[in-house]
Amino acid sequence: MAVAIFVLGLLQVFGGVLVAFAAKSAMNEIVGAISFGLGVLGAALGIIIAKTDD
Repeated sequence: MAVAIFVLGLLQVFGGVLVAFAAKSAMNEIVGAISFGLGVLGAALGIIIAKTDD
């Protein structure tokens, strides 16, 4: 479960970076930044879950 959450977090980070770089307006840049930040939080949550499982 922790690995799945970590992978989904990394995918969200990657998607956020792609959206931010391909942005044509400020709104798209904001969405990319939010997606990047939430992806980092998701990846960190996966790491925390993996460490507490041990």
